[in-house]
Amino acid sequence: MLKACIKHNGFSCQPNKAIVGKNAFAHESGIHQDGIIKSRETYEIMKAEDIGLLSNSLVLGKHSGRNAFKQKLDELNIQYTSDDAFNDLFTRFKELADKKHEIYDEDIIRLSNNIPLTGDDIQLSYMSVVCDSHKKPNAKIKLSIKGEEREATAEGDGAVDAAFNAIKAISILK
Repeated sequence: MLKACIKHNGFSCQPNKAIVGKNAFAHESGIHQDGIIKSRETYEIMKAEDIGLLSNSLVLGKHSGRNAFKQKLDELNIQYTSDDAFNDLFTRFKELADKKHEIYDEDIIRLSNNIPLTGDDIQLSYMSVVCDSHKKPNAKIKLSIKGEEREATAEGDGAVDAAFNAIKAISILK
């Protein structure tokens, strides 16, 4: 169906399209995730593969439960030593999920390695991006990294590229 959608109009279906949109196969609610893990047919009337998707997905967020979190740890090959260690990791996951809409694999890896996830270490102090029809776009960025001010100026193919290049230059500076 999804393949037919692309074939006939040249566009992929909107993610929120009923039945054939990829969001129909994305589950965040803990009870839905648990049902999908135990038996996909509980909440899906067809396979995601039938409409051209690779698979369904469990979106980790504040409504996710222990079973989905445990499955994600297994997928990422993250080991925990005891039930207490799992409970601690799950508690920190829920705390992060209350602050952030969606939790990504990188977030879980950082949590499991006890790497702080706060954005307090880096603050944007100043940003200026100039786009002129006669000059190459450039950006000047100043970041406060753990209290140390760093700045860089860079050019790019567009405003976003220039800003990215400036941030990249700051991260290289020591």
